[in-house]
Amino acid sequence: MDSNSIINILPEFVANQIAAGEVVNRPASAVKELLENAVDAGATEIELHTVDAGRTLIQVVDNGCGMNAEDAQRCFLPHATSKLSSAEDLHHIRTMGFRGEALASIAAVAQVELRTRQKDSELGTKILIEGGKIIAKEAFACPPGSCFMVKNLYFNTPARRQFLKSEEVEYRYIEEEFNRIALAHPEICFSLYRNNQKIYFLESGNLKKRIVQLMGKAFESRILKVSEFLPDIQLSGYICSPEYSVKGRSKQYLFVNRRHVRHAGLSNAVEKAYQGLIPEGKNPAFFLFLEVPPESIDVNIHPTKTEIRFKDEKMLYGLMLSAIKHALGLNQMRDSLDFESSQALPYSYKPQGYVPPVPKVSLHEGYNPFENNSAEAGNGNRPDFGANPSGMERGGNSKPEAGIPASRQNDAYRQAYAANFALMQENLQAVSMQASSAPNQLCMDCCKENEAEIEQALIEGEDLPKGSGSIENKGRDLADIPESSDRTNNSPNEKEKQVRIFQIFDSYIVTPLRSGIAIIDQEAASERIIYNDYLSHKEGSVHSQSTLFPQTVEFSAADSELLQEMRNDLNSLGWSIEWLGGNSFMVNAMPAGVQESRVQELLENLIVSYTQQLLHAKGGRWENIATALARQLAVKHGTPLPAEELYYIASRLFSGIQPEISPSGKKVFKILSEKEVNGFFGID
Repeated sequence: MDSNSIINILPEFVANQIAAGEVVNRPASAVKELLENAVDAGATEIELHTVDAGRTLIQVVDNGCGMNAEDAQRCFLPHATSKLSSAEDLHHIRTMGFRGEALASIAAVAQVELRTRQKDSELGTKILIEGGKIIAKEAFACPPGSCFMVKNLYFNTPARRQFLKSEEVEYRYIEEEFNRIALAHPEICFSLYRNNQKIYFLESGNLKKRIVQLMGKAFESRILKVSEFLPDIQLSGYICSPEYSVKGRSKQYLFVNRRHVRHAGLSNAVEKAYQGLIPEGKNPAFFLFLEVPPESIDVNIHPTKTEIRFKDEKMLYGLMLSAIKHALGLNQMRDSLDFESSQALPYSYKPQGYVPPVPKVSLHEGYNPFENNSAEAGNGNRPDFGANPSGMERGGNSKPEAGIPASRQNDAYRQAYAANFALMQENLQAVSMQASSAPNQLCMDCCKENEAEIEQALIEGEDLPKGSGSIENKGRDLADIPESSDRTNNSPNEKEKQVRIFQIFDSYIVTPLRSGIAIIDQEAASERIIYNDYLSHKEGSVHSQSTLFPQTVEFSAADSELLQEMRNDLNSLGWSIEWLGGNSFMVNAMPAGVQESRVQELLENLIVSYTQQLLHAKGGRWENIATALARQLAVKHGTPLPAEELYYIASRLFSGIQPEISPSGKKVFKILSEKEVNGFFGID
């Protein structure tokens, strides 16, 4: 070798450790590879055991075909696989694994013990590997199948180990991989143990049963069947009803030839089918399986095998979109459009030369829509806009008057309209004058600078320095606002508050300040207020309301475990939740203002938000729970609010800490200065 050469051939164990960075980037990756190998081995029963979220132990036990002594040793070599024998096989992949990298990568960064036996052998084989090197091999008595034990993951790469997240977060990743494999193979019995505690025992069955086993009994009534068949292509599975959409995409599962994949285009097709049916910020839940010819896809893109390419993506996009729309139509629009029945138009034969009669319209000549309804409405001369002037009954059956030409009816209508136009203007003007005092009406006079400020808290809030942590103000509570049902007799101060604070787009609170205008995001503001209240309240000081009848709620095993961890903290924040055993809980009380009918939905969304906080490793448990609760209980965009509540939100916001940003990291308000407003109109 030339002494000036700088290119080195890496040792095999170093190359394997580098490869492990892609294949086994966290314990969940090792779980995925081991479970897929068990499925490929033809197992009907698979057990997964984890200790310390996979750091200490990952154990996968299956009753598959097993291996002989030679294969048991060879399977840990790089690119050793039983799935492929030639390059041509890459175009016909039907197994989960095929690259031959997983076991070599796992063995390079862990201490691995393998016990395996074929069904027709009396003895099995036991192999011990440490850092990619075989340190022991012997005959061993064991049941048919294989048992992989991965101990002390990353023991020889401490830098990689220290980048792992908390046990709770890493376990969530493991559980998600378990869910994907279990959903893809409902015919296999799966078990999951965490720190020697059984979390799941999934009996074999059909897909719907498996969804309910993993996601909870509530999903049994939420999911809608999807089924579409084309030559060589099948789409099947279940979608959730639009009213059960969730935040995030944790309940979106797409499988191609039973392999869980991520594909933005096909996921977008599903979401587009739900367009207009779910609120903004939420996403549909689905469990969809696409079966296509293996030669029409390419899964050999990334070692994780979650990316995929299709030969005809546009056709699959259209298939997915139409199938989801069809399923939603069958289940959500049956009253208005029956997809099952024939949609052919009624037709009756007419003889040749048949001339249909000219249609005639008969209307009442003297009908005046503004004359007779006012007395019935009981509002003087004001017309009743709720009446039906066309003569059409509510059910849609008309009552024509015979012998009255349509032209004369039109003249009569125009005369009546002209005669009552002045009356309409007068009444509409009166209505608009009354509405101008309503809290949601925009009053142009509110921008006059010679008017006094609403409240000292808002006056001081205008000079808020950027990046400051708090504003010290003396905002008044809602209890300080006098209640009055007659807005015309309000005190001058009350009128001032009603005029100078209002709502636009049912989403933003607007109030003028001495130097400009403050625009407040009502959802972000209420989220900040609720979060501050939860952080400052002691146990038992949060107002709660008892349920009329105790409500029993069901969750998946994973969500039940999370709720168990959160339960004591939630009970100190106004809830009263009892564990009934298994995955069932009883709710006896909840924070004031929570609708009793939304308990199940609220707790599900709360768990999703809490999980997202965990995965992003933000704050401690109490802060994460307070953030998740604030998100769920905040006043949402599109909610109209009375004047008192607008004033309450504004005053509470500026009298609390960190009013500039919500716990979710969103900007709460924006102040437009007089100079900025003038700039909109080109005024210097």
